Amino acid sequence: MLPVTADPIRDGAVAFRDGTIVACGPAEDVARAHRDIPQVDLGDAVICPGFVDCHCHLEWSLLGGLLRAGAFTDWLAQMLPIRGRYGDDTHTIAAQLGALRCLEHGTTTVADSGPTGAGVGALHEAGLRGVVALEVVGREVGPDATASAERTAERLAELERASNERVSIGLAPHAPYSVGPGLWEALAADATAAGRWWTSHVAESAAEVRLLDDGSGPMAELFDSAGIEPGRWSAPPGSSPVARLDAHGALDQLDLAAHGVQLATGDAATLADHDVAVAHCPRSNAFLECGAAPLRTLADAGVVVGLGSDSPASGGAYDIRAEARAARAGATADSSSPPSWDQLLEMATHAGARALGLTDVGALEVGAAADLVAIEPPGDSRTDADPARSLFDADAPVVRVAVAGRTLLERSGPVALDACSIVSEADRERAGLR
Repeated sequence: MLPVTADPIRDGAVAFRDGTIVACGPAEDVARAHRDIPQVDLGDAVICPGFVDCHCHLEWSLLGGLLRAGAFTDWLAQMLPIRGRYGDDTHTIAAQLGALRCLEHGTTTVADSGPTGAGVGALHEAGLRGVVALEVVGREVGPDATASAERTAERLAELERASNERVSIGLAPHAPYSVGPGLWEALAADATAAGRWWTSHVAESAAEVRLLDDGSGPMAELFDSAGIEPGRWSAPPGSSPVARLDAHGALDQLDLAAHGVQLATGDAATLADHDVAVAHCPRSNAFLECGAAPLRTLADAGVVVGLGSDSPASGGAYDIRAEARAARAGATADSSSPPSWDQLLEMATHAGARALGLTDVGALEVGAAADLVAIEPPGDSRTDADPARSLFDADAPVVRVAVAGRTLLERSGPVALDACSIVSEADRERAGLR
């Protein structure tokens, strides 16, 4: 058992009542102290907290294989028209498939950013925990920005009424290039929007940096050809996206920056000063040729870094273990030494929870929510001296997932979700997007 915030426990056990952990330790001791709690023997499985995906897009689950890997701007040129072929049902069906895939890969807490908020219903049906951030795009200023913020607030209130105690509603100004400072400030001034958990794509690609800096480069050409006005964040020439947001006070509202690849000197310290976490999405970064994130610099600055899967549209699969393996295999921008397996487990659980502002998930400890995943390592790694390494083995299946003590998935598959129906419906919907 890997509690994350404590040393590994061989032959360990977790006891929980009413969805909350009441004991965590050697199996014999836990069983003796809690004889009234039914016991489940998971054999040689490794038990750890459920994984936390701190940046993904459930509504893009249908797009795997429909978009070619390549430079960020080339990918965006493919993405814009396919988004236009989505209908209301497409968003709902896609979010359901995305939530199913999260569950199958052992993720129990999800930070979803989407244009409709369809993730609220999908997470609720799947029994998962998370925050659904309503994605916003716009460059309005003045009264127009205020009116746009008011419309967003109305939608946030609708999603709030549809949510439950496990799913909260956040806000996702999409990116500095797609949201101008006028709208960002109007959202921050709105009582319904302010005070929520906020996330945004920040410093993802070199093309974004050029666009924001001097309005040049491939992204500027794409926007011009599509008749799209980019966000304009005034700052001295050469300023990074982080510095531009900081100059306008936008980091005061932001909780998590997704990707954080193209960071300039001093940006990590700026993010740390504003308590902005970073979602590291190594597979998406590679798919879109964005580069390598400076993990060592972020860690040294005290920035909380979690793992995100992004979506199948950019090479992810809602599989946090795969993201951890990619982070381990790929060099970071500031170090040739990859994160250790223990560090990756921290990023995949406890750090991800902190990035979402959650204090009761991400670790196996008394008082925490009983969100658990059990993984069965292959026979040749069951005696591995590094149990965290065996946990991330690509051949190790997820055999049980629980949220608040409720079993959602067993070796045979989801307990309550009709996976076959969800996949079948998603396949039909995906065919219409080709």
